Amino acid sequence: MNKKVSVIIPCFNATKWLPKCFLSLVGQTIGIESLELIFVNDASTDEGKTWEMLMEFERAYPDSIAIIDLPCNRRQGGARNEGLKYASGEYIAFVDADDWVLPSIFEKTYNKAKELDADIVQFGFDYYFDKIGIVDSKRPVRDEFIQIDSPEDRKKLLLSEKITYGCWNKLYRRELVEKAGVQYAEHMIYEEPLFVYPLLYEANRFVIMPDKLYIYRQNNNGTMRNDMKAKETLMQHAAVQLLVWEFMKKTKYYEPFYEEIKLYFLHTYLYETLDFAKARGITLDYAMYLPLTRTALREVKDITSSPYFSILVKQMPLYRAIAEGFDEEKYMNYIKCM
Repeated sequence: MNKKVSVIIPCFNATKWLPKCFLSLVGQTIGIESLELIFVNDASTDEGKTWEMLMEFERAYPDSIAIIDLPCNRRQGGARNEGLKYASGEYIAFVDADDWVLPSIFEKTYNKAKELDADIVQFGFDYYFDKIGIVDSKRPVRDEFIQIDSPEDRKKLLLSEKITYGCWNKLYRRELVEKAGVQYAEHMIYEEPLFVYPLLYEANRFVIMPDKLYIYRQNNNGTMRNDMKAKETLMQHAAVQLLVWEFMKKTKYYEPFYEEIKLYFLHTYLYETLDFAKARGITLDYAMYLPLTRTALREVKDITSSPYFSILVKQMPLYRAIAEGFDEEKYMNYIKCM
């Protein structure tokens, strides 16, 4: 039987959370026979416990579950990339091993995708905190279908940012993913934009659903949370955005959408890196940030020019300072005023 949805689940030392995730997947109203669940063990270091649990899952549903055991840890991006090699469903979704989904997620999203011939379906989610429970994500969203018929339509979509850059709140047409040739960044966090952002240029039919169908666990003591608060791993955010820029430069979309790609790159690479640092209570050393400014000046010759000048109220002063010569004193003054 052809599978309607392939679901890729990266797993690392995940035995604490996997049972809840697993039960939420096999209990789907679309029917387990319509799903291809691909669990990827990302070289867990728990003495084989995660792998043993995955083998139990496969024995229970051999026609619907595939398991992959990676010899080396490649982080979530690498694990998802490996899973993509085996995905055969009409659509693809991603679920993290410490999260879970509502019973109707794939029936609702798949049916909506088929009804509107959608390339990407984006749906809502809520947060989960161990000591609190489920918390409303408070993201006001309405049902919307977006069809791209012209370059202006795409520019409008890109500027609206209605389609987010996270990967797990979406259903993707597999043929779209394969045509775009997208993959995740590996061996680092903040890996998702390298997969999602190029798809905003390749896809032509988007659906946004307000239905909250995914529960996103906020584990304050987890490795990811600690990594996000470290200076070195924060710089991985910038590294991924540079990979996005380099990927887009090689596509047919680079010239006709240069200003939009440049807008995204400079914002995420230069401004957002500092904004993330501030939000996490981190002060990035000047010596760490300086290479980013040099790279930006090398890659973007017109850093202070943009047709979207009116929406760059916070960003343009940064770009101008970098273009004029961003010494340590200017840098420290800028981040103090952010």
